[in-house]
Amino acid sequence: MANQGILLKIKQKLSSLPQQESKVGDYVLRHPHEVVGSSITRLADACGVSNTTVLRFCRRMDVDGYRDFNIALAKDLGSPENLTYVEVQPDDTLTSVAQKIFAMNIQALHDTHRVLDLAVLEEVVQIILQAGRVDIYATGGAGIAARELHFKCMQLGINANAFLDSQMQVMSAASLTPEDVGVGISHTGMQRHVAEALKLAGASGATTVALTSYPGSPVAEAADIVLYTAALATVRAYVAPSVRTAQLAVVDVIYEAMLMKARELAQDKMARVAKAIADHTTESSRGA
Repeated sequence: MANQGILLKIKQKLSSLPQQESKVGDYVLRHPHEVVGSSITRLADACGVSNTTVLRFCRRMDVDGYRDFNIALAKDLGSPENLTYVEVQPDDTLTSVAQKIFAMNIQALHDTHRVLDLAVLEEVVQIILQAGRVDIYATGGAGIAARELHFKCMQLGINANAFLDSQMQVMSAASLTPEDVGVGISHTGMQRHVAEALKLAGASGATTVALTSYPGSPVAEAADIVLYTAALATVRAYVAPSVRTAQLAVVDVIYEAMLMKARELAQDKMARVAKAIADHTTESSRGA
């Protein structure tokens, strides 16, 4: 997770900040251009907090003080690598909505690429390929990525399941073995059922993996291995399309990496899966 700018660091730490400090982070992410060059008192007033709270926030971002924070923010905004997430407003035109959605997705992919630890990803790929069973846990919008990872694994002939129901997640996790892998997907990392499933899977001896945007979250803490996405301006925007885009991109990278790691075995399994689908389609069309 190297080479992070201050904006990306705020995005990742926002959900774990105390309430007053999170107001500062939220405001900075929403109005970064207004904050650059602004005094600490002006920022504090805009956030409805004290100057001391702003200073505490700066220290949590690993900078010595407000001046250094402002310099880091100016550097971020001056870099072509950093765009800001601008949320859609009720009075936006269709043109501006399209521009904002595309910009959010592009930036989410770029930010996720920056935080993606390839050594960790390679480890995840290896354990999935060697697993006897891969069970994937998610709720809400993260279910899309869970289903996609399930589908990708099945394409490769890997025994996988995606569980979106909390009771099914618990039942699955309790039945895993040391030869298996449990994967939890949660953007905020605050989904307690997903965290509980990972804990149970770990207690069963399985290797556990989390895909989340927030270090230190319950889901991240419950996993043996964590892959990170970076996809939004505020915690409240957890349903933003950029969240799904980032998660699916990581799933795609995992899939392609698995193909590269075990190409011959994967191709044989894929050929059998493709034949089974073709035979099924043919029989279905005859029945129709």
